[in-house]
Amino acid sequence: MKNLKIQSNNSAKCLLMFSNVLCLSKMLKALRVILSRSSTTCVRITQRRLLVSTKIDTKDVAEPPNSSPACIGEDIDAGIENRESDSSLLSPNGTIELETYAPYYVPSFNFAAYVNKSSTLQELVKLGVNLYDWEKRKGIPNYVLKLDFDRDIKKVIRFLHDLGVPAEKLGFFITKNPLIFKENIEDLQVRVNYLESKNFSNEMIQRVITANPFWLMFSTARIDRRLGHFQNTFQLTGEDVRALCTKQPRLITFNMNSIQEVTFAVKELMGYEVLEMKALLLKSPILWMMNKDVLMARFNYIYGEMGVSQDLILQNPGILRSRLFRIKQRHEFLQKCCPKVPDGKSRYDPKSLGYVSLDALASGSDAEFCINVAKVSIETFNAFLKSL
Repeated sequence: MKNLKIQSNNSAKCLLMFSNVLCLSKMLKALRVILSRSSTTCVRITQRRLLVSTKIDTKDVAEPPNSSPACIGEDIDAGIENRESDSSLLSPNGTIELETYAPYYVPSFNFAAYVNKSSTLQELVKLGVNLYDWEKRKGIPNYVLKLDFDRDIKKVIRFLHDLGVPAEKLGFFITKNPLIFKENIEDLQVRVNYLESKNFSNEMIQRVITANPFWLMFSTARIDRRLGHFQNTFQLTGEDVRALCTKQPRLITFNMNSIQEVTFAVKELMGYEVLEMKALLLKSPILWMMNKDVLMARFNYIYGEMGVSQDLILQNPGILRSRLFRIKQRHEFLQKCCPKVPDGKSRYDPKSLGYVSLDALASGSDAEFCINVAKVSIETFNAFLKSL
């Protein structure tokens, strides 16, 4: 009887040991499968990143100044998005796609690794060029790194200096338009000669080129067509054209579709005649560089809610350049917290006893508005803003 008990105990121990060994074997087998899947996934990610870097290295052509940046590796990213939209986290062969959890991002460019080795970059930094701005523009870093200061850059700088661009402005000019180094000096001189043929003085040419670094990128034919558009649309004289170019040079090279939309809004929606449009353009040409919808929202509030006439807006176009929320806050404060106009007229009417200038309403800080216009403390105005 004793022997039977000993044998049964030994049998139970053997069964327990066998089960433990079996479980350990299954665990090792499962671990080998997981390691195999992780290795396969890592190889796929490495291959994909090599493919992306190959595509990036071939993008050496610089974009024009006004072009919008395109995404590098769109086809690859599109494939990732399709996989991410799948409800399953496993690919058909059963491997885990790590991109589902952490999508791959193309690394950004940085000039820091090249500045100490590149004499060209060092000279550009001395001129005041902001290399950081170039890092964010597609194609520009690769283009700049191929330039030689003595061969490609020095002659353009000398040309700009001879035109009268101040030394302290050269850094700003080059930062905005590094593609100027692609242009032939003879072509640049032809474009300057065109301005001289239109009776632009040296001071005018200096102002135009300095304020708009992209002007010289436009051929004489393009500039001539654009100047003709403004002259014919607004009935400008030669002197008016020169005044417009000098006052706002960037308008001449601005997006023509946007300019035409604003022209339509001013004429058809605001109701101004051609000569009134001409006066508005010469007084405040920057209005034609604004978004049409933003401009109309401001006009509708000033004309409709505030009761300001079209003629008064024409005399004070600066009100259209002020942000709508600022106009609303100050107008509502005057209406609710300041004494009403005694004669019942609009407080923005110059003939009113409580006249408030539109320029004073829109310009200056809140403190200046409170002291000079509303005649109250800044604390009173801030308390009103909190109640809105």
